[in-house]
Parts: sequence; C-alpha cells; structure tokens
Amino acid sequence: MNDPDHDWRDRVLEDFRRWIGELVETEPPDRTARPAEPDLHGLYAELAALRQEVRLQNREQARTGKELAKAADRYDGAVKSMSLRERDLVAFEKRVAHETENRCLRSMLDVRDNLARGHAAASAIGNRRGFLLRRPRGIDSIAEGYGIALRRFDQMLAGFGVDRMKTTGRPFDPRTMQATELRRSSVIEDGVVVEELRSGFMRGEELLRLAEVAVNRIEKEKENR
Repeated sequence: MNDPDHDWRDRVLEDFRRWIGELVETEPPDRTARPAEPDLHGLYAELAALRQEVRLQNREQARTGKELAKAADRYDGAVKSMSLRERDLVAFEKRVAHETENRCLRSMLDVRDNLARGHAAASAIGNRRGFLLRRPRGIDSIAEGYGIALRRFDQMLAGFGVDRMKTTGRPFDPRTMQATELRRSSVIEDGVVVEELRSGFMRGEELLRLAEVAVNRIEKEKENR
C-alpha cells in the first residue's frame, strides 16, 4: 500500500524543485540601467510652486502674528482697564468710608460740646464765692464727673486722629475759624481771637469743623489817634 504521508512529502518536494528551476531561469533585472534625465521645465515648475507655497505660508504666518499681537494688546488693555477700575473702586470705597467716619465724628462733636458746657457751668457754680452765695451740695463732684467724661471723650477722638484746635490768643485764621462776634479791646492786638465760643477740630490735615470765635477789632478812629 502507498503511504499517504510519503506521497504528500514527495509532492511538496517536487513543487519546490520546480519553483527553484523557474527562479534560476528568470533573468535578473538590468541593474546597469540609468534613471531618466531630469526635466528642467518640470523642476522649475516645482520650484516656482514651492516658492509660491512658501510665500503663502509666510503671509499666513504674518497675518496670524498680527492677529495674535492685536489679541495680546486687547488682553493687556483689558487687564489694565480692570486694574484701574479695581483701584478706582478701592479708592472710592476708602473715600466713602472716610466721609462716613467724618459725619459720625461731627455728630459726636455735638455731644462733646454738651459735656464741655456742663463742665464749664458746674465749674463756674463751684467757683462762685460770696457771703450770701451757697454752693450747691456735690457741685464739685459734678464738675469732676464732667471733666472725666470730657477727657475720655477727647481720648476717643484722638484715636481717630481728631485734635482740638487752639484758637484763643492767636490771630484769626479764616481757613479754620468763623468769627461770630467782634470785641473791642485796646490792650489786645487787632484780629486776635479773644474767646472761643465753639471748639474747632482737625483730623490730621483735614478740617473737621470750623471753630466759632470772638475776634478783637480795634476801631479805626482810635488807631489813627
């Protein structure tokens, strides 16, 4: 009997031998063949097309660069505008807060005026002397209480940078004072504050309230004599 495996191997070997024979009979390609001569017209055309493409790319890059530069300028402008607005807003908030404090401080100055008047009245009553004058009982304690409250009030104002102006005995200053009375005295120089009727206050370099004062005014006739 024929062996099937043996027949299969024989057929494979026969096919391999036939393939090898065909491969040897086939002539190898001509390796000595030279490439075709270059076409100069085609080369110039390719170079021209390439140059045009490069020009187009450069133009596109230049246009893109300009657009990016404009976008960057717009961005910088927006950032600067936002920064300026933010600074303006902060400055505005500070001004509002400062003016609000000033209004509150001005209303508190009216309270101080009442304390000052009470202290002056109590001190005046306590200083009265006379055979028929009786000092009210406890008037010294009242005057002392007014004095303590007034000093504490001034300390509180000082915490906000508020100081009382000195006016009495000084030349009248229309920038910080308001003359509500004129006095006549030949022993005091003309234009000098004789009495402070209502205290004036400064907050740093800022005028918080005008001082109301009485100013000495010498008559012209007496000046000429």
